[in-house]
Amino acid sequence: MLRRLFQLYQRKRVVNINVNVTFAGLAALLLAMWPVAWVGEWLGPERKLWIAVAAYFIDMVFDFTVYFSLHWLANHWKPGKPAPIDRARVVHFASDALLVQAERIVLVPVFAVLAIGGMTLLQHHTDLGPKKSFVVTYILAILITRVLHTIIGYQTGSFNDRKHHRRARLIEIRRKRRARQKDRP
Repeated sequence: MLRRLFQLYQRKRVVNINVNVTFAGLAALLLAMWPVAWVGEWLGPERKLWIAVAAYFIDMVFDFTVYFSLHWLANHWKPGKPAPIDRARVVHFASDALLVQAERIVLVPVFAVLAIGGMTLLQHHTDLGPKKSFVVTYILAILITRVLHTIIGYQTGSFNDRKHHRRARLIEIRRKRRARQKDRP
């Protein structure tokens, strides 16, 4: 059962991208909660907007790091079949991950308004501190931008499984050809 879920995760772009981005966002949220609380204490409770902006950048660093790790796991790691690392595979990984990040960048204004604006509003109009308002607004922002990114991904074709796997196969064929040419005397 777990093996089948992992294969689905690796095969279906819409699944692995949304799982990766959602998990990266939630993991970044968990990792960033304490630095955000510390920044909130350091800046003081009267600087709510500055706390929200700092929280955004702290979260961004953690999110980016976790996302790239998960992207490699979903799209480029082959358990039991370690392939040699070559330039073409590295370029494929980087370009594929950066394409998804570029689509996410389009949604940065939406995420920023929801996350920073929502966090600031929650801190002003409720008794929630920086840590709790950070968690609530970032979960909401992640869910809304996931729906929007899925729509964009289907429209642009970046969630197209055939296109992605065709490109990966071409890279593998080129790698095998180069290996055969090296083996020839």
